[in-house]
Amino acid sequence: MIRQARSEDVALYTDFLCNVTAEDQRLRFFGRVTPLEAAEMDRLTKLDYGHEMAFVALGEDTGHLLGVVRLIDELDEETAQFTILVRSGLKGHGLGWLLMRRVIDYAKEKGLRRVYGDVLAENRTMLQMCAELGFYVQDIGSDIRRVVLDFKNV
Repeated sequence: MIRQARSEDVALYTDFLCNVTAEDQRLRFFGRVTPLEAAEMDRLTKLDYGHEMAFVALGEDTGHLLGVVRLIDELDEETAQFTILVRSGLKGHGLGWLLMRRVIDYAKEKGLRRVYGDVLAENRTMLQMCAELGFYVQDIGSDIRRVVLDFKNV
């Protein structure tokens, strides 16, 4: 089940992050990740819905958090950055694709012109998924690629 994130989802994040490998966290956060403080957890789940949105995938039987995608508006209010993280054991099963489709649809409904995300060059799985979704790649550093989806081209 995919739905809009709620503040009470904060209780699901500890279990979720315990099921994301250190390597997958490094690929997502671009470095070593330490356990999140309560304030950081709170920030992840309390959104300013005028400028942010998050969707969560929950296990229908367990209620466990399986994945999350976020969209944060830039100052121009026409562009937004996405981030996504899926439980390591579920990678390659289409959950990331479903979450990305949901956030793309939301961005279109909101009237955004563009969404982007920054991806480590070594994260070939993410780069391939974004290419399949219509994103193009910009080289913004020796090991970082920016994937961009312009809605005028979709």
